[in-house]
Amino acid sequence: MNQITAPVPSAPAPDSRPRPVTLGDVCAALDAEVLWCPDPAVPVTGVVAADLMSDVLVDSRPGFVLVTGLANVQTIRTAAIADLAGVVVARGKAVPADMVALAKDAKVPVFTSRRSLFEAAGRLYEVLSIGAPPSRSRP
Repeated sequence: MNQITAPVPSAPAPDSRPRPVTLGDVCAALDAEVLWCPDPAVPVTGVVAADLMSDVLVDSRPGFVLVTGLANVQTIRTAAIADLAGVVVARGKAVPADMVALAKDAKVPVFTSRRSLFEAAGRLYEVLSIGAPPSRSRP
């Protein structure tokens, strides 16, 4: 009697592709302090680095993160209008309470980092270019 055998399916290879970059990855890449961020899993699609909010409005796209040295409410208003994923205040500048309060009201995550504007933008460019490493806790 002939016996038919089928190969035993092997376990799928772990996904080694980079995963989309998130606000949590931005925070980690910049050693940033979270001032307000309800969901660190929000995807980030790009970065815009500027202190002139008119430049931000011209150069950004929805889903970008703004890196700036401008620590005032106008930064949050601009981020909300441009539908940005979040704001990172660079250069270790103190972020006033009214800026954080408006960020919460406008639902714009806000972070602060001691890194310079140049270094923060460069690090985020690198992370966005290669993608975030695969998650170890993926099912």
